[in-house]
Amino acid sequence: MSHLELLVQKIAAQSESSPSAEVVVSLDDFFLGNEDLGSIGANLGEEQPPITEFHRVLKDIRARPDVQDVLVRIYGQEDADSWPYTDAVYILTSRSLTDVESWVAPLKPDEVNPDWMYGEPPAAPSLTEGMKAFTVWWD
Repeated sequence: MSHLELLVQKIAAQSESSPSAEVVVSLDDFFLGNEDLGSIGANLGEEQPPITEFHRVLKDIRARPDVQDVLVRIYGQEDADSWPYTDAVYILTSRSLTDVESWVAPLKPDEVNPDWMYGEPPAAPSLTEGMKAFTVWWD
């Protein structure tokens, strides 16, 4: 089974259990096998970093000791053969908004907001003590 097929199965499973709820997946689920420039930061135009740069920066953030996790919000999918796309990534950390903004600056987000911008996804892990959610958003 391809990475795309596995990702679509995970998205479908979350959607079936809560059809109107936000769907999130792990960084690896979203990025492994993903070569679709339209899947993240697509509205950045010529300033869009490569997919590999999005993955690298977000993996580096996830590896920090003060970060619980980094999740990718699934916004939609054009058709069965295209990669699902996102407009937001959630960073769960004990650090400040200013810190998160500096970490994601190379990815050129339109906004970084404290809290879950679209509501807490049912599949998101419970925040451990001292952690809070930040939304990194591309228009």
